[in-house]
This record gives sequence, C-alpha cells and structure tokens, in this order.
Amino acid sequence: MESTDRIYVCPECKQSLDNYFCRHCSVRYPVRDGIPCFIPDSPSTERPDVRQVYDEIYRNHQDAWVDQGRSEEFVSYFCELARSRSQNRTLEIGCGEGALLAAMTATYKFGVDPSINALRRASSRSNAEWAVARSEQLPFPTASFDLVVTVGVMEHFEDPDAATHEIYRVLSQPGHYIALIQTDLSSWQRILLKFRQYAFPTFRPIQFARWVRKKLHNPIVQPFRRSLTIDSARQCIERSGLKVTEVITRSTHPSAPLAGRHVIILVASK
Repeated sequence: MESTDRIYVCPECKQSLDNYFCRHCSVRYPVRDGIPCFIPDSPSTERPDVRQVYDEIYRNHQDAWVDQGRSEEFVSYFCELARSRSQNRTLEIGCGEGALLAAMTATYKFGVDPSINALRRASSRSNAEWAVARSEQLPFPTASFDLVVTVGVMEHFEDPDAATHEIYRVLSQPGHYIALIQTDLSSWQRILLKFRQYAFPTFRPIQFARWVRKKLHNPIVQPFRRSLTIDSARQCIERSGLKVTEVITRSTHPSAPLAGRHVIILVASK
C-alpha cells in the first residue's frame, strides 16, 4: 500500500498519516477497493449510522438523485459555474456516484461521501481521488482546495456549523464555496413540480414510472433533513468566515436550468 503522501490527514486531529495510520490518535484507517475510509466502523449510538444508511440507499438505487433536477443541462451549467471559479483543486462533498465531479474540468478532483457503495461507482466514472468521510471531519490539510462544492447536501449536514467551518478550513486564500440547496415545498408545490417534470410540457411516462417505483420500492429516507431558507443558509455559511457573494435563483437568473423556485445556489468566497 502506498503512503498517503500528504493527500490525507487524520480527520480527528488533522495530523499527517503514515500509511493511513495516525500516530497521535493510534488509529489506522482502512482502505477498501483503493478507497480510504475515515468514518469509524462503530459510530456513536447517539446519532444515525450514516455509513450504513447511505450504503443501503446506494445498494438499492443507481443514479439515486437523477430525478431531483440533475439533468444534463443542469450539470453543464453547474460545471461552467464551477470552472469560472477554479480549474485547479476541487472538492465535492457528498459526491454520491460521482456524475457531477466526472463532468468537471478541474486538474485535481476529490470527492467524499459517507457511502463506499456510491464511491465504487464514482471511481468507474472518473480518475478523481475518493474517500469515505464526514463533512464535519474532512481528512484534508488546511488550505488544500481552491473550490469546494455541495449539491443538495448542505440541508443534510449532521452539524451545519461544523461542516461549514471545515469547508472554510480546507479552502485556500482566495477560495470559493458553491452550495446548491433545496428549500422546503408545500404539498401542492411538490405536486406541481412533479407535474412539470413528468407531464408538461413534455410527457415522460418511462421516467415517471421509474420515479413511482422508487417511491414505492425501497424509498429513500435520509437521516438528516434540515429546513433551510436563503437567509438561514447564508447565515450558516457566513458564520464560518466565508462571504456569500452571489445568490442564483429562478428569479435572479431566469436562464439557469434549476428544477424549481425552491432550488437556490449560493456562491461564497474566502
């Protein structure tokens, strides 16, 4: 097994690793299928086992989030937004199966996710570096990245303030954070959104049938779901020390291929 060679640090104490072993914490982090795992096998019983939950989601679903506005048009738009901020070292937190990161043009790409099942699929899509890790304990040295992105992840942070402080820590100066969030919808708004996705202006019966099947068979239930607004997301980001410089919505950017008015992109700088 090759040395980490400064790619990773211990997520707990941030000290350097020796062959994935932290001498300070006396912990060796396992590597499975070439993917290091920085989430303990036996997490605290006080919170859900995020590894187990997300492994189960990806065991039962492929392209799990494609029905949440991850169209080719959106991916192209988001990748261009990311490219305009950095083309060097990019980290995606909650990268899932790696479709978005695979489409990005950054020179060095890194992705972390709680699920090794997701990262196994991601590794077949891109030659990025992958690791099982929590957003609240990123296994990277300080100032490692020029850009960090999250898509539909911020509302699922276990500890939003801890996660955004970690994002601030691993960003270089200057660095950028791009966060897509989904604000809450009423029941009627959810129905209208699905109508627009699958019935009007284009009838998509096959995609609709797949969505119904997923809802009825092994429905996806994530362990954390926080209600976010533009203001609460901005405040959380700015408490870390970052400054939100742009807010992208259907209203401010009518041409942006966002799934609905509930989808917001916040761009922050260090």
